[in-house]
Amino acid sequence: MIDDQKERLLRELRQTAQDLMNAIASAQEKLNEIQALLNGSNTVQQPVRVAPSSTSPLQSSIHRRLPSAPIPSPSPPSREKPEKLRTGIEKLDDLLSGGIRLSSNVLLVGPPYSGKDTLAWNFVGQSLREKIPVAVITTDKSINDLKMEISKIYPDVNAAEASGYIRFIDVYSKSIQSQTQSQYAVTIDTVINVSSLLKAMDTIVSQFANIAPYYRLVFTSLTTYVSEIDEKVLMKFVQQFAQKRKSDGGTSLYLIESGLFDKKVIEALSYHMDGSITFRTDASKLFLRVEGLGSVRSRDWVEVFPSENTFELGAFTLEKIR
Repeated sequence: MIDDQKERLLRELRQTAQDLMNAIASAQEKLNEIQALLNGSNTVQQPVRVAPSSTSPLQSSIHRRLPSAPIPSPSPPSREKPEKLRTGIEKLDDLLSGGIRLSSNVLLVGPPYSGKDTLAWNFVGQSLREKIPVAVITTDKSINDLKMEISKIYPDVNAAEASGYIRFIDVYSKSIQSQTQSQYAVTIDTVINVSSLLKAMDTIVSQFANIAPYYRLVFTSLTTYVSEIDEKVLMKFVQQFAQKRKSDGGTSLYLIESGLFDKKVIEALSYHMDGSITFRTDASKLFLRVEGLGSVRSRDWVEVFPSENTFELGAFTLEKIR
């Protein structure tokens, strides 16, 4: 009698052990499926399974809860175009009622250290954070200098460049008889070679099209072109360049220094833009004002409070600064 009882208990223990081994094997199979999906692989490695002598209730329950059918792959990222793009500066986006409208050309006007460069690099950093490609045209700074500024906003700028999310067009290095500082950059020999700049930008845009349906651009700066190109040639170039960017999905910022030439030049450039953000200094204070760019919360001068790598804005209403 005692021997029969022992034999029954041993059979139950063996069955329980078998059920547990099957449960572990099923769980391992599911883990392999999940790991394969995370690694982007379509091949699921099948584990070695211990064949059960019979199907127990515990085994059937586990298999119902851990099916071996493959899990559908996640949907690809949306390629829908947003109505507006964030600038990377929260209070400015609030002033702009959500950001800069997609496919806009925006002139950033102001003296040195007034905030326009800070806005430009936050605009680039925001693009890289959102995995949206961005082009930077430089006529007055080295690529290494620009990378240093951008890295304060987005530290992995070199990795972003290697993966194709940021591209530089270098119109600066040749002017100082130096080599470009990026193996990925397109080098333009001289400022007056505007046809090469147009072609280079078209090539980069075609590359960006493989990544996203739209892109961003920072042009720093138009001041060099105003100084070195005949005004009629300049206006024709800006008109053509801006129209191309608008048609191919680019949202572009064009930097220009104020106080170096007649205000009529800036007015003429503004004619080819969708709006402008102008910075000015008044004693020890900074202000900005938005013109154009659709619906914004204030058209008055709003005080700017610079901080490290960004800035805040003073209070504003639809009528005036508080």
